[in-house]
Amino acid sequence: MANNNSKFFLKGKKAVSEIEQFEELIRRNPEDDRAYVRLAELYARAGRETKAIETYEKVAVIFEKKGFLNKAKAVLKQALLLSPEHGKINVLLADYDKQSGLVKDAAMRYNTAVNYYVKAGNKIAAINILRKMLELYPGNINLSVKLANMLISEGMNHDAEKLLVPLAESLKNTDKVNEYVSVLKLLYTATGNDAEIGKTLVNFYLKKGSYSNALIVLQKLVVDNPDTIEFLEKLAFVFDKLGETQKLIAIYKQIAVVHSKHKNYAERDEMYRRILELDPNDREALFILNENAKLRDIISDKIKDTTGDLRREGGKDDFVIDIDPNAGNAEKPHKVTVRSAVKEARSFLSYKLFDKAIDKIKSAEGWETSDDAYDVLIEANIEQGKVEDAGELLLALIDLKVSEGKLGEARDLMSDAEDMLGSDDVRITARKQQLAEQENDFTDPESGVEGGVFSGIPNLEEADVEQAVSAEEVSGEAEEKVPEESKSEDKAVFDESSEPPQERLDELEFYISIEDFVSATQLLEELVESFPNSVFLKEIKAAIPEKKGE
Repeated sequence: MANNNSKFFLKGKKAVSEIEQFEELIRRNPEDDRAYVRLAELYARAGRETKAIETYEKVAVIFEKKGFLNKAKAVLKQALLLSPEHGKINVLLADYDKQSGLVKDAAMRYNTAVNYYVKAGNKIAAINILRKMLELYPGNINLSVKLANMLISEGMNHDAEKLLVPLAESLKNTDKVNEYVSVLKLLYTATGNDAEIGKTLVNFYLKKGSYSNALIVLQKLVVDNPDTIEFLEKLAFVFDKLGETQKLIAIYKQIAVVHSKHKNYAERDEMYRRILELDPNDREALFILNENAKLRDIISDKIKDTTGDLRREGGKDDFVIDIDPNAGNAEKPHKVTVRSAVKEARSFLSYKLFDKAIDKIKSAEGWETSDDAYDVLIEANIEQGKVEDAGELLLALIDLKVSEGKLGEARDLMSDAEDMLGSDDVRITARKQQLAEQENDFTDPESGVEGGVFSGIPNLEEADVEQAVSAEEVSGEAEEKVPEESKSEDKAVFDESSEPPQERLDELEFYISIEDFVSATQLLEELVESFPNSVFLKEIKAAIPEKKGE
């Protein structure tokens, strides 16, 4: 009956009218498979490919329900003649091939569909199809790696980890080293830089002599685990192999600091001896190892060289030295704030101009009440080997803390003073007694919150943030005098949401600590672009020296 009706409707009609008649036929009889096939053909002839493909898809489902699987596949192949890479049609046909046991054909069509959806930007669809492919070939390395890559790119790290863990175990003791390393790299990312996986990956790179790849993973490991000796030693090994002497020295110093924290002084001294093998004039190593005579000679020569360099290189520095040519005619000297003095003094420190840094701080009115000012002065004196002067300044800072009632901070600084001047120094003994007396009858206004310990080298993230706020702004007394409007402005300036995340700042500090200024500058530029209102980033820019030719 349906066939006769079709002939009746087609007799003497134009193509567009035939389409209308067959659409009406299907509305009356939704299971008329022949009408669907004919309608799809008419759509195709009329150039309506999308409608034709949809119609072929519908009739394929009807054939499959009726048990005519081959007919279903045949009409889908007609649809593919119109659009060979069509994602949905390829998946449907692949499903039918899979039912028919045609695994290779199914895999080929699934793969075509994956590429189609990746190009279309629909990675979730591509992921679902890759899962189907893995059902055909369980444990296939290439498919698993491809799927894991897509899962990670979509933030589905847990799914990627579930897929990769058993795969890594199956490859662990095989000769498929390259495949194992590829899986480990993805697993390292999926697990959020798991230290054990990273260590395994580094060991493989070192065994293959791939030091550049090992360096990439080690830098992440050290940023996340800055006190892990094993990672630091491996990083030192890589820098040694790459011939990066200055970075090697910086890592040795970092290892020495970790040993000092754990009171492993023999191991610490061994690191400094290695440093002296690389640089016999390293002042920090000479100071720690008590090579006082040689240290004094180097300091004396350095002071002379610094004076000569200033005469020879005047006007070519990358920072501004505030020399006023009309200073002799000025009636009133220009007032230098502590904040600006600290900022410029830190620039002098980065260029090893220690006397200039000291002079700059002492030119600022009220520097005696600024923690940052003391930090700069103490560091400059230590760098010059003037340990006694540095100790005097540290004692003055302790006295300042006591006068402000910050007994916890004073107590912490006292341990640094003991290391510098000796625990039997009469000045230390007197201040210890003074602290003990005040602690008996005075409650610390900071309620047990202890301040930072001076380490000889200011902490990058703390020191530069602090210099953006003057001592007056952070003191309890001055806070009462600041208008509410001013307070709200300060809060806006130091809004945490405008600052980079801590892990990125740790990475930046690490690059600077190993004097990798190219990486530091590149990362800084990225952060400045992402966080244009960051106070910390604006202040820290001056702390990174430009290394010409790098």
